[in-house]
Amino acid sequence: MKAFVLLAFVLAFSGGVGASDQFSWLRDDSRSASEVLNYLNKQNDQTQLYQERVRSLSESLQQNWQDHRPVRADKPWKEIGGFEYAIQNRNSGRVLLSRQVGSANSVELLNIDARSVGFDYYQLGGWALNSSKTKLAIAEDVTGSEHYQVSVVDLQSRHVTPVAQNVDSSLAWSKDGQSLYLIQLEQHTSRPYALTLNFLSESKSIRLIEELDPAWLLSYYLSSDKQFAVVQANSENSSEQRLLNLDTGEISKPLLSRKAGVEYYVDVAGSTLYANSNHTRNDFAFYSAPLSQAAQVIQWQTIYAPNDDSRISNFYLFESGAVVVSQSGASQSLNFLDKDNRYRSSQLLADVGQVAWVSQVGDYQSNKLHIRSMSLTQPAKWVRLNTDTLQRERFSQDHYPQYQQSAYQTEQVMVNSGGVTIPVTLAYRKDKLTKTTPVFLYGYGAYGMTMKPYFMPQIISLLDEGVIYAIAHVRGGGFYGESWYQAGKGIKKENAILDFIAVARDLTAYNLGKRPIYAMGGSAGGTLVAAALNQAPDLFDGAVLKVPFVDVVNSMSDSALPLTAQQYGEWGNPNIADELQVMQQYDPYLNLSEQNYPPILIQVGLNDRRVPYWEGAKYYAKLSELTTGSGPYLLSTNFTQGHSTDRRKSLAQQAFEHAFLLSLTLKDIKAEQ
Repeated sequence: MKAFVLLAFVLAFSGGVGASDQFSWLRDDSRSASEVLNYLNKQNDQTQLYQERVRSLSESLQQNWQDHRPVRADKPWKEIGGFEYAIQNRNSGRVLLSRQVGSANSVELLNIDARSVGFDYYQLGGWALNSSKTKLAIAEDVTGSEHYQVSVVDLQSRHVTPVAQNVDSSLAWSKDGQSLYLIQLEQHTSRPYALTLNFLSESKSIRLIEELDPAWLLSYYLSSDKQFAVVQANSENSSEQRLLNLDTGEISKPLLSRKAGVEYYVDVAGSTLYANSNHTRNDFAFYSAPLSQAAQVIQWQTIYAPNDDSRISNFYLFESGAVVVSQSGASQSLNFLDKDNRYRSSQLLADVGQVAWVSQVGDYQSNKLHIRSMSLTQPAKWVRLNTDTLQRERFSQDHYPQYQQSAYQTEQVMVNSGGVTIPVTLAYRKDKLTKTTPVFLYGYGAYGMTMKPYFMPQIISLLDEGVIYAIAHVRGGGFYGESWYQAGKGIKKENAILDFIAVARDLTAYNLGKRPIYAMGGSAGGTLVAAALNQAPDLFDGAVLKVPFVDVVNSMSDSALPLTAQQYGEWGNPNIADELQVMQQYDPYLNLSEQNYPPILIQVGLNDRRVPYWEGAKYYAKLSELTTGSGPYLLSTNFTQGHSTDRRKSLAQQAFEHAFLLSLTLKDIKAEQ
């Protein structure tokens, strides 16, 4: 990816505590203190009792999803060097397959399900073949902590050799296939900080480069030219890149020295360097330079710059020429250049009424990229785009035999929030819409991420239950691009919260109805929803907070945390008095007070290194002490997971989340509380 590198919200904790309060005892970095585990287990027992009450509803939802399983469309295989690769379900389980382009005969490289046996949690984070296609490197997370272990599978003997632990999921082979380049994580902080070369035959590693600044992260990605990888250090709004020669192991000096606010993302094709950079202007432009002069910025020539209000977000290189992705408002475009870097034409990425994104990109020689599109009520389809001819063709589309799209309605409504118009995507089943149909409102609003209106059977089942499903595209997300993101981050985070409240209030009267509102948010979305609950608890009839970041000031004040400084722009800097005041005003945990909170389900993972379990646990403990409401208030701790749900258990967990909210809409359930 040559995109703006999004810094996923990571707070990997060490031993320090930034602030202490009466519930700080719930923080246990060792995750082994008996008093903490006993408390979490006790709350799980209470949650289990409620799960039993809604078991029939939860099982009914899961059965509905099973009964309405689609005929899945063929997904495009990933094309690399004349071969294609895909992970598919076969009789033997989930397997990684390989085949030559154009061939129908595939070879099984790895049985993923077989690898997962014996682990309470399992996630294959990455894989990479060596150049001779005789060895397969795999990165596996077996705890949910996102600390990966790397092994190499000999595809002839099937012998598995452990290579490294405590690394991220990035994998790159040396050209001779005898060693692997890996990113090491700091043991106590989880910060990716060192690039190592790991030799298979000698069971040793060499540290090639180390990022000493705790506010910067180290990573790499493979270039279009298979001889290079791009080694990147980046902070919240700055980047610094070097070229790693995978043949010799040589690392270049920084192409541009790090400078606050300057970001650049490069790729290499043949003898040319390409870059998306803002080093000479406020917005990004697309540059090229001879590879031999890559470090001489004066040689970088502008080959594409938007002449309107659009902003470059990504680019891909092909033999046919570069494809530059730009965004203007909510609309994205593909801009095509020819082999001589001359502009050819542009196409909108999505049809009107759809959401679409570049989902599968072939390698430099393939001249292929695949676009995935859908809506809340339109099943996903794949379109293949030939970057040479610029022609699109439908590749495939999911088919749901019992699904009648005409029975459902999706639309976008606009809500006023303090003079700013907030878009909301919603859907419902037409014959289930009444004046009191409840609304399940989802929000995120952080890191410039756009919550896409995905088509999912789980959402359709909610519509079948008589629910309006809605997504609030609040400021702080990426719906309208960078300016939309900037308007809801850091000291402007309150804008996102007010947007969410305004959307909820407006939807109570959607279509002249009088509707209960149930909120859902995970991770940074948990911040949004929990803050809204503090400010307008009577507006909501229930909420689900999944791995929520709710103890903002305490976490951001902890100097022992490796990524605290890097997150200041997103959440505010508590070391600056004015910013601390803003943070204290929206912080969900600090602003819990004695008022009538609606029922809330809080879900955390014990091994979570992004948002550690104690954030949700502390929030629950304080909420339980202060609320004047009757609940239920539930804390569910998964002891074998981290920030992400094990895919083997994800449907059961999602069914309980939906059943919890649906149960609150049933009068007989509420009467028993």
